[in-house]
Amino acid sequence: MGLVIRCLFNNQHWKDACIKPGDDWECKLCFTSPVNIKSPKANDEVCSGDCWERYLCRNYRWGCTPQGRTFAQAHKGMRVFFAYKHFMGDYTIWATTKVKEIDSSPMHTRIDGEEGFAFIHFEPFEPLPREKWVSDLSDQKLVGEMWRQGRFRYIDKDKEKYFDQLIQGVVKIEDASNSILGNPSKDNLVSFELKPNIKKRIDQYAQQEGRTIEEILRESIAEWLRVREK
Repeated sequence: MGLVIRCLFNNQHWKDACIKPGDDWECKLCFTSPVNIKSPKANDEVCSGDCWERYLCRNYRWGCTPQGRTFAQAHKGMRVFFAYKHFMGDYTIWATTKVKEIDSSPMHTRIDGEEGFAFIHFEPFEPLPREKWVSDLSDQKLVGEMWRQGRFRYIDKDKEKYFDQLIQGVVKIEDASNSILGNPSKDNLVSFELKPNIKKRIDQYAQQEGRTIEEILRESIAEWLRVREK
């Protein structure tokens, strides 16, 4: 059994606070995501938020959520894969390592980001070379189901093997070539206003599924295009 950790993007290679997060599209989830972090400000030169991601490749640890729980099924030597979530809903695997040790109980340090959390500690690791990052992964491809709540999931040995093959380029993601919509850039944005009644209905469904309105609209547009291109 292995472990997948769902992270936010970090433009300093997960070693320090992000630079100009308001100008980095990959940092957008930090401003809008329901994950429990202190969000940055749009005009920050250096991110003023607070998250475990910024020191992940320095402290080599991750807290168990919800707060107060422990990594009951984890064990020393377990394989760990790190995937950051894109604002538009898909995932990229960017690093892998092994479990070094696990806290048996939550910490009581009165320090924000530590108090009440039990941490899992990793063998020192670096992000994979960019050419080995695995992108365009859906929830299903990553953990076999819609990933709504929580920051980690356990996976079986077959999934571990599959991820290793993707990283080494031995196999390709079957549906990656069929991806229609990518992440927008500053020069390629589509902006429109939803009528209040429509926005309310979509927002209700989004909350029920643990998703964002942007994810649902992206999926709808992609499906509309696929139907017409058959």
